[in-house]
Amino acid sequence: MTDPLASTALELGADLLQFLLPHRRPFVMVDGVQEFTRAPRLSVRASRQVSANEPVFEGHFPGLHLWPGVYTIEGLGQACNVALVLEGLCAHFERSGSDEAALRASLRNAELGFRLQPGFRPELLELIRAAVTDPSATMGFSAHVDVKFTEPVFAGSRLDYRVTRTHTVGALDRFDVEAQVAGRTVARGTMSAARRSLGPGGWVP
Repeated sequence: MTDPLASTALELGADLLQFLLPHRRPFVMVDGVQEFTRAPRLSVRASRQVSANEPVFEGHFPGLHLWPGVYTIEGLGQACNVALVLEGLCAHFERSGSDEAALRASLRNAELGFRLQPGFRPELLELIRAAVTDPSATMGFSAHVDVKFTEPVFAGSRLDYRVTRTHTVGALDRFDVEAQVAGRTVARGTMSAARRSLGPGGWVP
């Protein structure tokens, strides 16, 4: 029998990501996920399309659509958040007597719904909704950032993020992070996230 987790591919679009994360426009810096790996190291490959219509380009800078480096850092941080949320969803499903394969199936089903595709099962989306409102689900807040930029990013680019957790100490998770455009590294470094719970009433500090 083929192992359903042998492939780490997991295609998630912008609408599903906004269902999972608290960020909203114009500060959504991740609009796609292509890969999720839980073991041996938590890792996510995600992306962000940079449009010439971004509001930030009204002032940064007129006549030169230069993507602010702080937005690249925020995108890397949100990719770390995605990794922690997916890990939290896995844990929730396991506590409910299910497994990671069932979570992946539920996420793929949810993507069908958000893309108006046939075969969508609303009851499976409710399983995810219950998980993201579980008080034990975790999210990450930036605790430390050490990122260096190697090339500028301009409108029309697709930023590809790769984040991999390397250490966990208490409530802190450290990630190696890298951003690329067309296979060329534009930023790399490390980030630490402080995990907090997200309960039905909102954020728990």
